[in-house]
Amino acid sequence: MSECSRRDFLKGSGALLGGTLLASQLEWATGLLARAEAGVLGDGESYELSQARNILYTTCLQCNTGCGIKVKLIDGLAVKIDGSPYSPFTMFPNVPMATSPAETAKVDAAICPKGHAGIQTAYDPYRIRKVLKRAGRRGEGKWETIAFDQAVAEIVEGGKLFAHVSGEENRHVEGLRALWALRDAKLAKAMGDDARAIAKAGDKRQAVADFKKKHAGNLHLLIDPDHPDLGPKNNQLVFQWGRMKGGRNEFGARFFAEGFGTANTHGHTTVCQGSLYFTCKAMTHQYDGEGFSGGQNFYWQGDVENATYALFVGANLFDANYGPPNRSARMTQRMADGKLKVTVVDPRFSKLASKANRYLPVVPGEDAALFMAIAHTLISERLFDEKYLACANKAAAKAIGEPTWSNSALLVRIGEDGVPGKFLRASEIGIKAAQIRTDKDGKERAYDYLVAMKDGEPIAVDPNDETVAATGELLVDAVVRGVRVKSGLQIVADAAASKPMADWARLCGIPVSDIEGIAGELARHGKKAVVDVHRGVAQHTNGFYNVTAAMTINMLLGNFDHAGGMIAASTYGYMGGKPGQPANLAAGNPGRLPRFGISVIRHDIRYEDSTLFAGYPAKRNWWPLSSDVYEETLPSIGDGYPYPVKALFSYM
Repeated sequence: MSECSRRDFLKGSGALLGGTLLASQLEWATGLLARAEAGVLGDGESYELSQARNILYTTCLQCNTGCGIKVKLIDGLAVKIDGSPYSPFTMFPNVPMATSPAETAKVDAAICPKGHAGIQTAYDPYRIRKVLKRAGRRGEGKWETIAFDQAVAEIVEGGKLFAHVSGEENRHVEGLRALWALRDAKLAKAMGDDARAIAKAGDKRQAVADFKKKHAGNLHLLIDPDHPDLGPKNNQLVFQWGRMKGGRNEFGARFFAEGFGTANTHGHTTVCQGSLYFTCKAMTHQYDGEGFSGGQNFYWQGDVENATYALFVGANLFDANYGPPNRSARMTQRMADGKLKVTVVDPRFSKLASKANRYLPVVPGEDAALFMAIAHTLISERLFDEKYLACANKAAAKAIGEPTWSNSALLVRIGEDGVPGKFLRASEIGIKAAQIRTDKDGKERAYDYLVAMKDGEPIAVDPNDETVAATGELLVDAVVRGVRVKSGLQIVADAAASKPMADWARLCGIPVSDIEGIAGELARHGKKAVVDVHRGVAQHTNGFYNVTAAMTINMLLGNFDHAGGMIAASTYGYMGGKPGQPANLAAGNPGRLPRFGISVIRHDIRYEDSTLFAGYPAKRNWWPLSSDVYEETLPSIGDGYPYPVKALFSYM
């Protein structure tokens, strides 16, 4: 490309970004691209976008997926974005990382339209590139730009930062230095342990008094000495981010959570992703002898690279969804070859629906009715994986080669009103006394066994036992030692049978015959069948229950952590520690501060655990997914939600 033509091209590119590209320039630029991609460049023409020196490999941040991209440059100006051939998200199979950039310069992988639009984001005239500081009263919309050095100094040191604003002349703003009050890791751990112990104290007011006496010399480090559960002043710093990927999330957490010690590090999410994450977190909580906790923040996706049947509900992999370049590439050829059968349920006839074996239009917002009807069919016709669901602990699952087990056979107390309550404890019916166990941190804690029914008799179950297998009956509705109980699966069965199939079909707008056909397909393909949900199902205030109902169907199939079933995504570990990675940053911060205190989003906090409500009657937890709901095993639907969704939760 000659210097003259390059200048013309740059002028044209700049005009394009401004929206006024001349027709002749556009014709010249697109002609060059077309001839280069066709391999028919004329004599003397050199397509510089195929030169390694003009390509930058990076990550697309146009959505939350973070696909690998190659940005093509001319004189430092980004003019085109394609998928990176090195990335397994954008090319399948991807090019080995050892491949020379000179070779990959001419190899373009796929990227979605949002990825292509990264140029618009980079050169958006409204993109904020400098630090903005409020120059007027709040809400006036007055701003000034300041230097980065000034911004850092003011953020760290604080002071009368808005003295120039009317009414704020004498207002002092505390900086990070002042908020970084508790800096001693040993002291933070000791105060944190004692503050958390207050939640379990019978007399919380006395417990607070004892705490203040023990830590009298350090009460000035707390937000409020009368409420130690609020934590140290460090928690007055809130670090809130958007969609930080590519190691930025880990870096931020390392600085603010571990270094600064604030409990308030909160990432942005969406209703749909929250519904998915909270469901999967609930499903992976572990029993510790007292209750359930420790669930993982992630969500399962269908392994479309190995599945033989997929039911997509609100997950349009050819339109959008989570990482369309990645998952669509893994299923397209298999669909064309007849190796993957797809059914799409969606109010809209999507691109994925146009390629599916079957498309079923559902009434908007009635996805749960469909899931309940499928569950009813699978259970009533005993099409579920009985061998898997009967495993009541880890040892039983291991004995049959299963990576997970569930609460399907565990017994749940049923109240006089017929509503399921908590899991039945072995000590409550006298078959095994509670024990005192020492945990991995050397602390003693009570451990009460759960209960399953075996050959008509109750047996004590430790769900985490890896040596003595425990299996149980699946459909139990009985009175055991004077206690009315049902098994987990029976509760799900009752919920699914709470309406006739005809009513479920009327609600979701899908004929009974089609619903039964879907259930039959799922059962025939078994562990290589998936119910894959996302945006359309989860993007509601009732999304948790929709996703729970869908995941319960996957549980009935026993497909979790199986090739072709529901799997958890595993990506590059930015903190290191994985095989082949040179460092483990997660283990390299010996000065990290233990965090404690109630966060601004009330994460995992219940009313009755907080000294803020000491002396007041216990109330319903303020976040519907805190530990007492997990303790109730199979959460009933929220007020006003029409379907009594129940769940089978897997323990991993």
